Amino acid sequence: MKIVVVGGTGLIGTKLAGKLRRKGHEVIPAAPGTGVNTITVEGLDKALCGAEIVVDVTNSPSFEDGAVLRFFETSGR
Repeated sequence: MKIVVVGGTGLIGTKLAGKLRRKGHEVIPAAPGTGVNTITVEGLDKALCGAEIVVDVTNSPSFEDGAVLRFFETSGR
């Protein structure tokens, strides 16, 4: 099964991706470092193509309430 892990190169994402791979799944780690940006949507179409499941384990780059809300509203769309 193809599973996209948004935030898949972060602390939790790498652990999740490893566990999913050990279960035999094809895992696509979607993160800016892998060419996927959920804010600008760069690389998102390619990463999601054929995916059966998407898991979002992203973390906001800011802890300010308004910035956090904008980040998750934008990236979640």
